[in-house]
Amino acid sequence: MKLTGEKKITFLISLFIIAVSCSREAYNISYNGVIVDEETNCPVPLSSIQSSCLFQKNIDESGIDKINTTTDSLGQFKLQFDKGYQINLAIKAEDYLESTIQFNPVKQTPDTIFLKRKMVLQSSISSKENETTP
Repeated sequence: MKLTGEKKITFLISLFIIAVSCSREAYNISYNGVIVDEETNCPVPLSSIQSSCLFQKNIDESGIDKINTTTDSLGQFKLQFDKGYQINLAIKAEDYLESTIQFNPVKQTPDTIFLKRKMVLQSSISSKENETTP
């Protein structure tokens, strides 16, 4: 089969569209990260991580792969995705503010994620001082 004229141009445009739609995805994504305290740089163990990875399902529809994991005693975690173009992380840890991060696995991959502690307000008056004794 020989392509000539208009068929050749149509074929080249179709090939270009397919190549461009696939070029923004990364394949066999392996992501290693660590969660640390913003002030002390100490690891935050047992942090809950809800991750999602957007990938191109077909030419006009995206799909989502989701992984829920927890950090180990050193605040480390690992994620594996088959393919994708955007990763979203929602991180929760006791006594820390919830954090969300979004990045492109091809261009930007933060390996250290810093969490900020919740502010704990303490009263200077104890409840025993407010009680009246008979």
